[in-house]
Amino acid sequence: MHAATRTSLMLAVILTVATAPVAAATGPTSPCFPGEGHQFDIGGEGAGIDLVVFLSMFENLGGEGGFGMEAGGSVGNDSIVQLRAGVAFDGVGPAAAFLSNPFSRFSVVYDYSMTLPMFADSGIESSYEDDGSPVSGLDATAC
Repeated sequence: MHAATRTSLMLAVILTVATAPVAAATGPTSPCFPGEGHQFDIGGEGAGIDLVVFLSMFENLGGEGGFGMEAGGSVGNDSIVQLRAGVAFDGVGPAAAFLSNPFSRFSVVYDYSMTLPMFADSGIESSYEDDGSPVSGLDATAC
């Protein structure tokens, strides 16, 4: 295949993806991930996990989106653990800039916290938080 044909096909694909229609958000949203999520509730009375999975990076090809999850574990009314992890995508943007450095449009989403309420009044450190990215080389998105 000639270079001009390959370039023309690549440009056609990029323009098709970049101009795709955007669907309205109907699911849970997040300050960490663009787009809507898909809610899953695990457990019932007592202990449970609230899970939201974000796939908008694939549902809104070429546009702003995210791929990841937010999970929160609780016992009764006490939140024990929270985890947000994934990738946010700022959209393709200008085609030339995207093709020269596609990773510049991605950022890591990471936020973790754990609280043990049963030790809150004991004087022992009962909570831990970390929002530093476990991945080097990509920007991190603050939640």
